[in-house]
Amino acid sequence: MKFRIITIILLLFSSFIVAQDSTKSQAFKNNRANNIYPLIKPKAPTYPLMAGYILQKYASEEDPLAQHELGLRHLLGNGFAKDTVKAVYWIKKAVDKNLTAAKYNYAIMLDNGIGVPWNPFEAFTNVKYAAENGMPEAQFFYGVFFTDNLVINRNYNEAFKWFSKAAELKYQPAIDAKKRMEESGLIVLSNDETSTGIAVAKIDSSVVGSSAIFNPDFELNFFDFENTDNPKEENLKKIYEKNFDELKTSLGLNSSVSASALKDSSGQALVEFAAEMGSPEGLLILAKDYEKGITKKANSTLAMENYIKAYRLGAMKAVEYIFKIIRTNNFFVKLKKETDKNNTDAMFAWAALTALGFDYQLTAEQALSLLTKAAQKNHINSLLELGLCYYNGTLVNKNKDKAYEFWNKAAALGSSEAKVRLALSNLMEKNENSDYNSDIHNLKEALEQGSVLAQTALGYCYENGLGVNKEKAQAAKLYRSAANRGSEAAYNSLKRIYNQLRPNDEEFIIYDMK
Repeated sequence: MKFRIITIILLLFSSFIVAQDSTKSQAFKNNRANNIYPLIKPKAPTYPLMAGYILQKYASEEDPLAQHELGLRHLLGNGFAKDTVKAVYWIKKAVDKNLTAAKYNYAIMLDNGIGVPWNPFEAFTNVKYAAENGMPEAQFFYGVFFTDNLVINRNYNEAFKWFSKAAELKYQPAIDAKKRMEESGLIVLSNDETSTGIAVAKIDSSVVGSSAIFNPDFELNFFDFENTDNPKEENLKKIYEKNFDELKTSLGLNSSVSASALKDSSGQALVEFAAEMGSPEGLLILAKDYEKGITKKANSTLAMENYIKAYRLGAMKAVEYIFKIIRTNNFFVKLKKETDKNNTDAMFAWAALTALGFDYQLTAEQALSLLTKAAQKNHINSLLELGLCYYNGTLVNKNKDKAYEFWNKAAALGSSEAKVRLALSNLMEKNENSDYNSDIHNLKEALEQGSVLAQTALGYCYENGLGVNKEKAQAAKLYRSAANRGSEAAYNSLKRIYNQLRPNDEEFIIYDMK
């Protein structure tokens, strides 16, 4: 069985777009969750608040600045009734006249499906024009396209070049991105300069793909536990000692999750909660804690159980740690002893390793017997695994009714993952007796609590219009977020929806989709 640890895509330009007053800005801006972006100071003439008929008169007379302004005001409901259709109509007229700011704003609309069908390729073409015409916001956005290997081929040199151009024009997000790129080790600066005076970035191939440099939220998913002098005492402690809100964000939890919902306000309690709710980041941290014996008593069985759960949720990083444990001389000796004592965690771990193809010492029948025994003792992970076995036809003949039986039992015992799997299955099967509203509610609730499975499932729902309106832009956003958390399933789904739209132009051919 071949396993591959994917290079995670970088989330640099999310779809949390909120339009702003164009009297203050020539572009409606990206209002990301951290609200770090300032208003843009106008770089071109803009129409002040004026009587609507005057603005409409100029727009009708084919003035592109007036057309752009009128479109934005319809989009925002600023002086005019909100009307997305009219907004697109007028902004597109300005786009057709090659107004730089209109090209940029239209690119944002295309990239986020605002009033127009989602089309990141057309967005790229428009933002490229605005970037080449000196708009710093567009230069930053254009640089972003060179980082994720989805619209065009990844090229960190080009990304750095365009970040540098925007940074020279004092655009703060570009300044920050350029700095993080320099600090990341992804590039080595050369003394050579281009004709524009921008320093050339040279790729350090030894570290490409080893870190996600633009979003600190990715740190936990690829935390290097082995690369310090004292891995037992320092790395996990750094995580546990993070600010509560910062750690919560890193674990994929919604801001509504409060310390009062936990047994205490410690970082350890937050990680345990996240792991229980289906956060792969939380599961990896908890597993490493059990493996190394940091705040927990060292326990290779519990470490393996959490690594397996993280892998089941798409965290390919877990594969590396699973192999490290099973290659130790005494792991299976200890596991067998615990299994013989009817330790349900051990029974689950060994059966799951067999089902996933990591170990072949047990027959399929023996592995199934271990899972069944553990499930009979209400071991939630074994109930979940048995459900997956019957759903996919692993170890047993496929039987979806049996899968639902086990997942319903796990859900009754409080398993968030079981509720997510049942909700998605109901939506996919289009069962007439299903309560789609309840299923979507369960998925959204699980997402707020950190479930990457729910995040991917909701992406699938928005992609296909299951229980929600079909919105490719929202699907892409959810897939991208889940992929950034390590879900290979989400990454593959993200690539798929991009490829469904991909033009035949040579510019958009991706040579390496790893």
